[in-house]
Amino acid sequence: MPATLLVVDDEPSDLEFLRTHLTRQGYEVLSAANGYEALRVYREHAQPIALLVTDVAMAPVGGIELAEQLQEIQPNLKVVFASGYAGAEVLRQADFLGTPAAFLSKPFTAESLLNKVRQILGGTTGFTGSAASASSGQPLQ
Repeated sequence: MPATLLVVDDEPSDLEFLRTHLTRQGYEVLSAANGYEALRVYREHAQPIALLVTDVAMAPVGGIELAEQLQEIQPNLKVVFASGYAGAEVLRQADFLGTPAAFLSKPFTAESLLNKVRQILGGTTGFTGSAASASSGQPLQ
C-alpha cells in the first residue's frame, strides 16, 4: 500500500503541482486548499497519514498551527513545511512539535520536493519502477 500524504496550499497552482508530482511517484495524495479543509480531509480519511506537506503562510490557519492540531490527533506525524520565508525561523517555531520536520524553500522543483519527501519518510517512495524516476524540473513558485 502506498504511503498517504496530505498536501495543503492555498495557492491553487502550487497545490496542483504538489498533488501531480507526488501522485506520479505512487503516493496516495489527499489535498486541501487551507487548514480547515485539511483537518476535515484528515478526519474523513480516518486513517493515519505518513506525511503532511504544508505551506506555512495560509489564512486563517497557517501551516505550523495546522501541524500542531494534526499532531494532537496523530503525534508521530512527519511534516515538510514549504514557504518563501526563511526556513530556519519556520523550523524554530515548529521545533516544539517533537517529530521529524523539514523545510522546503519556495520556489522548488519536483526533484527537490521528492528528495525532501523521501528524506523525511526515511527513503520510502510510493512505488518502485520506471515511473518513480520521472519528475519535472519545473519550479514551484
